[in-house]
Amino acid sequence: MSAIAAATLALAACGGSSSSDSSSSAPASESPIGGGSAECTEAVMEANAEGSAAAAGLELIDTKSFECADGWAIVFAITKSGDIEQTTAFVYQAEGPVWAQNQIDAICADGGGEGVPANIKDQACALR
Repeated sequence: MSAIAAATLALAACGGSSSSDSSSSAPASESPIGGGSAECTEAVMEANAEGSAAAAGLELIDTKSFECADGWAIVFAITKSGDIEQTTAFVYQAEGPVWAQNQIDAICADGGGEGVPANIKDQACALR
């Protein structure tokens, strides 16, 4: 497991910052996705983004939106590196009760992303 995924998993249990404009196509209730029991809720996705940003050396400014489908999730966040703010996407796959971060470059590479729902893959690869 990569260091980023491990840090994300460790921090996923911690609380995240709240965002008043987060949205999701998933129900607001805590619901398992795909074959795992990972929860797709605003709080969980914000915690994942916070952990992923920190592991990448970025400051999380805001979690803008997230979407979960078939055991996969994508979170769009505003992150900051130095004085530069940018939109950053983080992609996760449910592994039992936790979300493991996946590398967007691997998902979007030729022949990559097998099993990733098209709507998640299309959104992730649009930012490359």
